Amino acid sequence: MAAATAPSLHVAGELTNVLYSDVTARDLEWTLASGSATETQTFYICTDSGHFCFVQMLHSNIGWYPTIQFSARFFGDGINTFKSGNMSNFKLSPDRRSATTDGMKIELNSECTKYTVSLVHANELLISFVFERVDRGFKIGEGKTFFGSDKSTGFVEHKFWPKGKVSGNVFINGKPFDLNGVGLFVHALQGMRPHLIATRWNFVDFHSDEVALSMVEFETTPAYGSVKVNQGSLVVKDKLVGVSVKNAVEFLETELDEETGYHIPREINYTWNGKALESEEAFRVNLKIRPQTLMDKIDVLNEIPYVIKKIVQAMVAKPYIYQWYNEATAEVIIGDKPPIIATGKLFNEATFIY
Repeated sequence: MAAATAPSLHVAGELTNVLYSDVTARDLEWTLASGSATETQTFYICTDSGHFCFVQMLHSNIGWYPTIQFSARFFGDGINTFKSGNMSNFKLSPDRRSATTDGMKIELNSECTKYTVSLVHANELLISFVFERVDRGFKIGEGKTFFGSDKSTGFVEHKFWPKGKVSGNVFINGKPFDLNGVGLFVHALQGMRPHLIATRWNFVDFHSDEVALSMVEFETTPAYGSVKVNQGSLVVKDKLVGVSVKNAVEFLETELDEETGYHIPREINYTWNGKALESEEAFRVNLKIRPQTLMDKIDVLNEIPYVIKKIVQAMVAKPYIYQWYNEATAEVIIGDKPPIIATGKLFNEATFIY
């Protein structure tokens, strides 16, 4: 598919006959790749009380020296707070699977099944939780999509724990909220400057009592054929039922955001298509949403360090991230079984680079 239209792009899952592989202990190591690389570990949490939280640690080699940054959001009960900032004293454990900075820790247990995360930002934000994997993790193919005819230009890599059980707390300006619920963990690595990878990104994290869905999609720049690369997963009753790459994001209706110049979706249709991992039955998921609650519109250049900002601005990129959090309903069809109608919480993002 992609190889026919963009020979300088080598898409994960198309490079071999293996659609997916399990996430191993080595996959969970921080690589700190050289060159213009950015690496993140991100936890997305939907709480039992209907709140949303995400926490991210970022390590970037773009610029003159490494940059370490945190980002965190809590949304719910009338509170919508987003914090980000630089950190110092980044250290890895001997096995490279845990990381600490001044103010933040991400620690993986020896069995590689559970993360313990803590973050303190001034007196405004204190987060502490345990994120325990449900079933297993996965990556598409061997994980990497490569750029360049000889794969040397760069790469993008995503590794997923598609569902986890979460317990913990967050304090916002001293006010406590529990973080008990479920979530998604993503370990991502971009081995080249972000504005050279994609013009658009889409992201989905959906949880109901029975079903969990994830999706990451990016559209490559015209230099690499404007190819849409999509990776998704389906979890049913705490079991990873399927992973898929034949997925789609359709903006059924858009409107112009005059501030940014981007056409923002007013109605979106997400679809997943694949085969169940064990039974090999075909599955299809459809989730249509008219997002009502825009959680945030993030001007990315306002949230990144000065040196990186200048590099991105020089490439005439103006990245914005639109984030929504709403109730949604997904229809899941596996083989000839009756459809599963799952109503839950949907966190979705649309990112525009230029």
